[in-house]
Amino acid sequence: MIINLVCAWITIDDKPTFIFGVLNALGSIATFLTFLFLLRKDKDKQNQINRLTNIASNLDAQTEVMRQQNDLIAQQVDIFRNRSLFDSKDNDALKKLHEIEEKKLKLSVKPNLWLNGVSTHGTTGEIKFDLNNKGETAFLTEMNLINGDISLHDLHIPYELEKGQRRYIFGRNASEKHILQCSYEIEILYTDSLKNQYKSIIKGTGPRAKLENLDS
Repeated sequence: MIINLVCAWITIDDKPTFIFGVLNALGSIATFLTFLFLLRKDKDKQNQINRLTNIASNLDAQTEVMRQQNDLIAQQVDIFRNRSLFDSKDNDALKKLHEIEEKKLKLSVKPNLWLNGVSTHGTTGEIKFDLNNKGETAFLTEMNLINGDISLHDLHIPYELEKGQRRYIFGRNASEKHILQCSYEIEILYTDSLKNQYKSIIKGTGPRAKLENLDS
């Protein structure tokens, strides 16, 4: 009934224009809905890519740990094969075996921090570091700005960064430069579950940075 009243109200000359306008509106809505669908689809694809990237990164880390463990086992085998080493008066063979076992134990609990990008906000001068761990649990104890044009805030230290997890490090422009031109060098101190100590350094300018892992 409502449609009939509308059609009766619209003159014959106006009807084609009105219908064309309705079709245009419906077409615009359909285009918008299609855009939202594609946007969501692209976002889902990006999430899948991010997940696959993280999985690949973790597999690479596991492969590297296995390679190092195999190297240590090969050293042990060489020692056992060379039985003459056990006849040494200074017990060199036993000492080497003990050192290898210590290395294997440390390797089994070693964290492996990596930087998954840096983002900046020009208006507020904020900078955010995406710190990830593809090794075993890291117990973050200190974060120090060695030098640079920024200041760190909201550190939340100490912090337990588990395997496969991330946490953000927040900074803010502390100079007259634009945040994109701000340089920095950040020291991260942490331990593993056996209290072995480690140090990582984040160094860069603006969103361009790299992380280097150092055993202290």
